[in-house]
Amino acid sequence: MPTTSSDPVTMVVTAHPASGNQKEWEETLTNTIQASLKFPGHLGTTVLKQESTRKPTYQIVLRFDRLENLDRWKSSPEREHWISKLHALEHCPPAITHNTGLETWFELTHHDEQQQVDHPPKYKIAVIVWIAVYVSVIPIITAIRPYMSELHFLLASAITTTITVPLMTWVMIPLLSWILKGWLYPGSNK
Repeated sequence: MPTTSSDPVTMVVTAHPASGNQKEWEETLTNTIQASLKFPGHLGTTVLKQESTRKPTYQIVLRFDRLENLDRWKSSPEREHWISKLHALEHCPPAITHNTGLETWFELTHHDEQQQVDHPPKYKIAVIVWIAVYVSVIPIITAIRPYMSELHFLLASAITTTITVPLMTWVMIPLLSWILKGWLYPGSNK
């Protein structure tokens, strides 16, 4: 399905700080994310770190409400400033992909091969989403139920989903897809 200008868009960056530069790279990444938060349409950034005996790998998942707002960030002098600082501290150039739709939760780029891994089967996506919903909804309902007993069912449900959906989108599903990537992508290199 082609991307329309009003579709949310995700930029996934796989980066490898050079040996000895990891702490400075992480601080520079934090500054880069802080700069991106000031741009219109920014929906959040998730950073997943995988330690490796060869080199640390970072997956940075940056989400914007539409392609135009992502492009505005990408072409900004602020981004250029911080990205040049990051590149100077990296082992090799980062791999970058842009995606829209549910599959962006399950996108992995393997930098060493410079190739995109196929999306996992729909049943695996359904299992991950089910786990994320279950793990997100049960504690939230348990925590807020005492405060919601006087509210109308539809209002209570709206509040619950307002908390649950962002938690799933930016925390649970990226975390579960990272933890279970061996199952989601059985033929990929770890």
